[in-house]
Amino acid sequence: SFEYGGAVACLAVLVDGKRPLRAQCRVVKGMTGIRLCTESRSLSDETLLRSSERTIHTLEDLEGFNNPESECALLKCALVWLGLCPVDYIQDDEMKMQSIQPFLQKFCRRGEEHDVGLEIISSSLLPTGSGMGSSSILAGCVIACIAKCIGIVLDGMDTNSPYSTSNSTETNGTNSLVHGVLMVEQLLTSGGGWQDQIGGLVGGLKLATSDKKILPLQTKTRCIKLSAETVNNLNERLILVDTGKPRLAKNILRNVLRRWARRSSDIVATIRELVSEASNAIDYATKGDLDGLGACMSKYWALKKTMAGESSGVEPEIISRVLQLLTSSKKIAGGTLCGAGGG
Repeated sequence: SFEYGGAVACLAVLVDGKRPLRAQCRVVKGMTGIRLCTESRSLSDETLLRSSERTIHTLEDLEGFNNPESECALLKCALVWLGLCPVDYIQDDEMKMQSIQPFLQKFCRRGEEHDVGLEIISSSLLPTGSGMGSSSILAGCVIACIAKCIGIVLDGMDTNSPYSTSNSTETNGTNSLVHGVLMVEQLLTSGGGWQDQIGGLVGGLKLATSDKKILPLQTKTRCIKLSAETVNNLNERLILVDTGKPRLAKNILRNVLRRWARRSSDIVATIRELVSEASNAIDYATKGDLDGLGACMSKYWALKKTMAGESSGVEPEIISRVLQLLTSSKKIAGGTLCGAGGG
């Protein structure tokens, strides 16, 4: 939070041995305009389930970038944030009738020597509403692939960046990929925060923090080194389950904000506990105490439910019963639901 600062323990994972969120971009000589495509594929064999395409020939074709329900809106927002054209031009009745081509030539740093087009494809192997931060992580993939394709360098894009150094702490400045995702999600009007992109775009275990009472928001990422034994134990014991019960994160977050606005003593105490529990989770993980880590996960989920409120629908009854049964029978050391509203 702004008043107390934030802290989240994040662990990047493969899903069935795959990186399930992907993006690709290429500059095509002799083509004009921009081809945008979003794909949803099955996790098991990557069969195409559905897709949507949009072709951009004028600035007007970028309209809908600020509507999360609009097709290819995320891809449009990434282009706008990276500097394809000013937002004002898209919203001006006269300016938006201009061809995209001169803007695209400059964006791709090609001048007028020959026409070029741009092709961007994003793919997800995760179900909608998985709660795994897929929109933020996918936004990072899209931004990174476009930037790399046209020669823009953002902090955090390079695999040899300081993020890859264990136990290092790096500030995510305004030129960072993490900050870029935050800005793109604001353009998209989907809200969004900073923890999901840190969790998925930076490998391994991290302690992600935000400074209190500082604007613009300043976040830091500290990468944590785990022993080979702990990594093996995590791979054996950590189970990811699709409950089939997705909930709309926006509605749950709206309820959280309402409760936070009242500043009741229990909500303020819960915020403080959420911050401190992130460090506790890191401590248990570095010690290899997975039972302690499991207990932390369960406490974290209890605190999240307090923030949302009992009537928010944050935990469907069937999920509550399953977690209670597994915990009471000592089948699991602990558990939580992913995301603000995912399943």
